[in-house]
Amino acid sequence: MKKNYTIKDLLVLLLGKVWYIVAASIVCAILALFVSKFVMSEQYQSHVSMYVKSADNQSTGQDKTNVDLQDINASKSLVQTYIVILTDDPVMNEVSDKLLEMYTPEQLAPYFTVTSGRVSNDGLRNAYSMTAVNQTEVLQITATTTNAKLSSDLCNIMADVAPSFLIRVIGAGSVEKIGDAEVYNTPVSPNTTKNVALGFVGGMMVAVLVILVIDFFDNTVKDSDELGDIYQKPIVGEIMSIGGKASKKDEGSSADRKKQLLFNNKDIPFNIVENYKTMRTNLMFTLSTTRNKIVVVSSPNPSEGKSVTVANLAASMAETENKVLLIDADMRKPVQHRNFKLKNNVGLSTILSGESTFDKCVHETKNGNFAVLTSGVLPPNPSELLASEKMRELLEYVQHKYDYVIIDGTPLLPVTDVMSLADEVAGVLLIARYGRTTYQEIEESMKKLEIGDCNLLGFVLNDISTKNGSHYGYKYSYKYKYDYSYKYGGKDASAES
Repeated sequence: MKKNYTIKDLLVLLLGKVWYIVAASIVCAILALFVSKFVMSEQYQSHVSMYVKSADNQSTGQDKTNVDLQDINASKSLVQTYIVILTDDPVMNEVSDKLLEMYTPEQLAPYFTVTSGRVSNDGLRNAYSMTAVNQTEVLQITATTTNAKLSSDLCNIMADVAPSFLIRVIGAGSVEKIGDAEVYNTPVSPNTTKNVALGFVGGMMVAVLVILVIDFFDNTVKDSDELGDIYQKPIVGEIMSIGGKASKKDEGSSADRKKQLLFNNKDIPFNIVENYKTMRTNLMFTLSTTRNKIVVVSSPNPSEGKSVTVANLAASMAETENKVLLIDADMRKPVQHRNFKLKNNVGLSTILSGESTFDKCVHETKNGNFAVLTSGVLPPNPSELLASEKMRELLEYVQHKYDYVIIDGTPLLPVTDVMSLADEVAGVLLIARYGRTTYQEIEESMKKLEIGDCNLLGFVLNDISTKNGSHYGYKYSYKYKYDYSYKYGGKDASAES
């Protein structure tokens, strides 16, 4: 699914995930603190400075009192030459010899590789850094090790070795040590404050990147406007999540469905009731121009909230003084008899098989406007029964007896039962579950409906979460931020609805 982001989308997306970003930043900062304190070794530095003179800038029998620009430039050039020479192997060998006069191989072993009585040249080179101070003729030699005194000794050894060695090799110019290197007992690294700050920023950047990547490749339906625009079909309903998510194993169970049913349930939040009322109104407008008022409700896959949505939609429509019949046509895994606590020994299957009649199978509720026809016993050939002449006759009979007939159909992708009803109904209402149904599944469902010549009335986006943290979740949170409940006389009116 192609994603087009605006700056606003990105900001809202990141704001919706701000706690994840903060948590990742804090974790990385703590990790950086731990590494700095307990993993990284403390490094100590010492340095010595040397003044470089060119050949023309030395005393040659007569005092030279003025140092011209040419002399300074010559000295600067020598600084760069000296740096190259002082890091070469012959110099490192001499430093190694001097170092071993001051320390035993055992004492140096924790800091350098000592082989055959000689300190590794690479180890020594890595300990030194040399640079011209502010591009002047002053050469600064710095040594960094995990021992403060060793760093100081390395600087002094190099300062002692450098003059005679350079004059012997180059034969021009000279260097003069400005002072001895001192022992600095304050470590230069790790810089705990800097590392913690870098860890915090790094964690933030990684979290932002992960959020963007996950959102970009998330192909689930999370925006009803986008869904409607892509397929050019109306959004008949947007049903917010009731909250209190069931565990994975309990999803779709009777206990999970019961808490979401409007029928005889006073604990349903007021905004959910309003969602279904809006859906009811939209569906009635949609059906106002169709040849009949029979609707099949389906979904791409099981466990997308189809049966609960059907039950609540039918119950909501019955509140408008319209006579409504709910038919459970899922003769594979029926649930409406459990939703309404009805017996299922007879029902749709027994009517279609000729074993009973509609009047003997239908269940009238206390609300005289609402009736339920359960699935009946599970037959071996549900598709054939739904495509039979008896099913056509049944729908012809009930459409004259009821104002609206809502059929709970099977999911579209696993089986083809819904297509058997295409010629007898006004159309199909397709349920998509927020954050679970993918656009690919919607696409495949649309192809099946097209092949079966089924009229798609529109979509219902179910179980919309405002706590998702995405920019779509933020959108719905903003859209439904106002509490539908209202109070008067000190009493919450929503409780009576």
